[in-house]
Amino acid sequence: MKDFFYKATGQKPIYLSSVPGGDINEAYKIVTTSNTYFAKVNSSPIAKDMFEKEALGLQLLKEKSGINVPVVLSSGTIKNKSYLLLNWIEQGKANNDTNKNLAVQLALLHKVSNSFFGLDHNNYIGNLPQKNTGHKNWLEFYFSNRIELQIEKAINSNLIHKKYIRKTELMFVKIESDYPKVIPSLLHGDLWSGNYIINNNGKVVFIDPAIYYGCREMDIAMMKLFGGFANEVFNIYNELFPLDYQWQSRLKFHQLYYILVHVNLFGGSYISSAQSIIDYYY
Repeated sequence: MKDFFYKATGQKPIYLSSVPGGDINEAYKIVTTSNTYFAKVNSSPIAKDMFEKEALGLQLLKEKSGINVPVVLSSGTIKNKSYLLLNWIEQGKANNDTNKNLAVQLALLHKVSNSFFGLDHNNYIGNLPQKNTGHKNWLEFYFSNRIELQIEKAINSNLIHKKYIRKTELMFVKIESDYPKVIPSLLHGDLWSGNYIINNNGKVVFIDPAIYYGCREMDIAMMKLFGGFANEVFNIYNELFPLDYQWQSRLKFHQLYYILVHVNLFGGSYISSAQSIIDYYY
């Protein structure tokens, strides 16, 4: 791999090691005489597009909101392997201000708005395509670009019974009557505890986004789904950018997308979880 990264960085690696990088990609720390890099590598045919969209997402997060993200240095393909090259972030430990820092950055992100829900390009969540066709109405976007596509994929894979597409349609009709007005917010899109790191200054750095403009309760729902975030984060966030008072009643509704993504990636117990959410709101 040293020859590969010599071509990617233009510098001869003097140290190279594999590091944790998720279920989809190989990941490496590369040290040269002048810099230290983090790289993702994948030989999948979709990886080139996937890395390009991830790079664009990181750049847009920084440009639009100013939150902390890795610096995108390059992406490309060498010998049928695609890569994404980022600056190396030395990980540190949380301090007394870390939770506040996370909440402040999240509020800054969500205060970035747009004239429609969606994005000017499609991208990915994990390695699943994520459709971002624009809509003026959040629930229309959420149904047609998120839930319907994942339900249909699960049905076609014989993971979920076909009756759930009709149940899902009726669920949206039912929930629409009590749903508040939503202003588009720029979202991280996949904000679980594995998608941020703490740098050596105790500041939060957001990684692996699946960005679009949507209802900000989506990011909160993902943060709540698998845990890993202190209550202090949500309390400070809610002081900075108060949520609708009924947001918790819609928590599972917004978690449904992420559960369905996990159904299509992993199957297993996520199937019954998805069905239970639909049955609950239906």
